[in-house]
Amino acid sequence: MNTAKLSRLKPGQFVIYACLAFFVCFYGIPLLWLGIASTRSQQSLLTESPFALGSLSTFLQTWTNISSYNDFKLMSWVWNSVIYSVGGVGLSLVAAIPAGYVLGVYNFPGRKLILVLTLIAMITPSSAMVLPIFLEMNLIGLNNSYLGLILATGFFPFGVYLAYIYYATSMPRAILESAQIDGCSRIGLFFHIALPLAKPIVALIAFFSFLANWSNYFLALVLLSDDRLYSLPVGLTSLISSSGALNSGMAGNTIPIKLPEAIMASIFITLPVMLIFLISQRFVRSGTLAGAEKG
Repeated sequence: MNTAKLSRLKPGQFVIYACLAFFVCFYGIPLLWLGIASTRSQQSLLTESPFALGSLSTFLQTWTNISSYNDFKLMSWVWNSVIYSVGGVGLSLVAAIPAGYVLGVYNFPGRKLILVLTLIAMITPSSAMVLPIFLEMNLIGLNNSYLGLILATGFFPFGVYLAYIYYATSMPRAILESAQIDGCSRIGLFFHIALPLAKPIVALIAFFSFLANWSNYFLALVLLSDDRLYSLPVGLTSLISSSGALNSGMAGNTIPIKLPEAIMASIFITLPVMLIFLISQRFVRSGTLAGAEKG
């Protein structure tokens, strides 16, 4: 944007552009540094300029160190995270979309109480729920298992609330009434009318659920004790903390996981979320605006 255009900006527009520029720098520069730093050696990271470029050979060596360590266990952690995330997203959609539909469309005894409980569950810190979930999974014998972590992350109250807002504000009631007059059952209304019309909100809930499940650390750390079942965040954190990559006092450690590998581990965790967002941003954007106007 040139100086002439800047001079024609209204104060409100200038503030918006200034805020956007600030957030691009605040979040973009660290991401840019991660990409550059993954191409550099340990010595280069400690002695050279923060944005000095490395080499492809150093990048490949760093990748070899972190991917092949301990019989390629990293790949099993990636696969575990995919299982936990896909399973959690699927279970969240199965639970949240019908629940939001019923709460948004029908009036029944206890509806307001369920909405209040959903809001309470949504604003309750996730760390406060770890102990009850651990005790519950331990009671039914599902600790340290794929199914246990998927069930623990399958209830997504934020998704229920998003679906409720969409169906309460954007669902054309005339269509539902016409279908009921034609003899469509309540289950048929949901599967043949309500669900197909809710594609934007389904995509939005799926995105937020994937984000929560992929980056889930504390709950996975508590529920999983077998390193073969670790998710990617738990596995990489355990590996890096035991290697001394971030602790100069353990510099004599022979594990080939140093600062460059720790940086590449950060890229491993953030890259899938960025790719999913870029691929699905059209659906996420339409889902965000789905309840903006009353249908």
